[in-house]
Amino acid sequence: MISGHYFDDEQEIGPQALTLLRKVLADLFRDQADELDADAKLGVAKELVALFKSGFRSEEELKAMVQRSLPLDQGKG
Repeated sequence: MISGHYFDDEQEIGPQALTLLRKVLADLFRDQADELDADAKLGVAKELVALFKSGFRSEEELKAMVQRSLPLDQGKG
């Protein structure tokens, strides 16, 4: 997971961006829901927000960046 912050934590996330982040998170968890505990899911969500706030804006980009750090079986899907 991302360590440290490299963005303005006060930056607001608007409704459209929140919808995008929810979709990405749902897609990431779709096949791996049983493999992640609540703390791991929270960590993924925090990383997703950090990536968004640091400038990653496309759905594909966000998924790719988060998937690199997921401790999951990457053979699924």
